[in-house]
Amino acid sequence: MLRKVVYNRVYVILSLFIIISPGLASAATYIVSPESDDRFIQAAINRASDGDRIIVKSGQYRENLNVTKKVALIGLDTGKGSPVVDAGGMGSAVIISADGVTFEGFQVVNSGKQWKDAGIKVISKNNVIRNNNVINNAYGIVLDGSADNNVLKNQVSKNDVGISLYSSERCNIVENEAWNNTFGGILLSKANNNTIRNNNASLNHWAGIILGESSNNTVSNNIARYNENEGIWLLRSSANTIRGNRIRYNYIFGIRLLYSNRNSVNSNTVRNNLDGISLEGSNGNVLAGNNLSINVYGIYVDNSFNNRVYMNNLINNDKNVHSWNSTNFWNSTEIISYSYNRIPYNRLLGNYWSDYFGPDPFGDGIGDLTHIVMGTERDYSPLMKPSEMYTLRG
Repeated sequence: MLRKVVYNRVYVILSLFIIISPGLASAATYIVSPESDDRFIQAAINRASDGDRIIVKSGQYRENLNVTKKVALIGLDTGKGSPVVDAGGMGSAVIISADGVTFEGFQVVNSGKQWKDAGIKVISKNNVIRNNNVINNAYGIVLDGSADNNVLKNQVSKNDVGISLYSSERCNIVENEAWNNTFGGILLSKANNNTIRNNNASLNHWAGIILGESSNNTVSNNIARYNENEGIWLLRSSANTIRGNRIRYNYIFGIRLLYSNRNSVNSNTVRNNLDGISLEGSNGNVLAGNNLSINVYGIYVDNSFNNRVYMNNLINNDKNVHSWNSTNFWNSTEIISYSYNRIPYNRLLGNYWSDYFGPDPFGDGIGDLTHIVMGTERDYSPLMKPSEMYTLRG
C-alpha cells in the first residue's frame, strides 16, 4: 500500500513537471559583456527565443542590431555608464523589426546619414522604448509604418530630428527630452491618432514639435522653449488637439497653424514669442482658454476664416491681435452656461483683453461695449476679468 502511494506521488510530480517545463524553457536570460565570451549583442539576439531577456552590461558595442525576436533588451550600468551601441556611421544602430520588444537603458550613437537612418528605428508594433540616451544620429528615434508603440523617458539630442513618426498610429510619446536637435525635437509626418504628452522639446534649431499632414493627434502638457522658429508647428494638419502646453521664448512662433484646419488649440500658456498663436491660411479652428501674454503679437491672423476665438486671455502683448484679409469669430458662437461671482448666467463669451475698459452694468462679467479687435473685426462679448474667473457649467 505504501509503495502504491509513493508511486502515485511520483507520477503526480512528473506530470506537473511535464506541464510546467515548456514555460520554464521559454524564459531564458542571456548576459552580454565585453569581458565575457558573450560579447556581441546581435549574437545573443540570434540565439534567443521569443520571451527571453538579454541583459547588456556597460561597455562599447560597435554593432548594427536587428531585433528580430520578441525579447527584452536591458542595458545595465555596472559602474561605467550605460552600454553604448555605436553604428560607426553606417545604417541604423538598432532596428526593431519584431513586435513586443522592450529596449531600455542604452546609449545609442552614430547612425549613418541616409534617409531614415536612426539611432533606434522601429518598424513593428507594441514595443516599449524607454530610458535611452540617443545622440548624434540622423534620426534619434524613428517609428516608421508602426503602431501601438510606447516611447518613454528617453534623452534625445544632437540628432537631425529627435523623435519621428512616419505613417505611424496609436503611439505614445511621453516624458522624453528632445532638445538641441538640428531640425526638430518631435516630428509627425502623415501620422494619425498618436499622443504626444509631457515632453520637453526645447532648444531645437527649427521647431520643438512639428505635425505635417497629420490628423487626430493629441499634443498635451509639453514644454517648448527657445526653439529657433516654432514651439509647435502644424502644417497641413487637421483635427488635432493642442492642449495645456507651456510655450515660451521661441524666436518667432509660439504655436503656428499653416494651412491647417479644424484643430483645437486650448488651455496653452504662450509667452515671450514674436507671435503667440499664428493662423496662416487656416480655417475652422477653435482657440479657447489660452493665456497669451508678453508676445509681440498675441494672435497673428493672415488669410484665415471662420476660426472661433474665445475665453482667451490676451495680456500685455505689444499688439494683442494682427488680422489681415481674414474674417473670424472673436467670441463664442453659441450660448455658454457659466458662473461669475457664484451667480449662474447664460451668455456668449468673448476674450479677456488687457486694454479693454468697458462697463459691466449687469454684473455678469461681460463688457457692455464691443471690443474692436482690428478693422471690422469685433469681440461682441469681451470678458471683464481673466477667463479663469468664469466657471463653465454643463
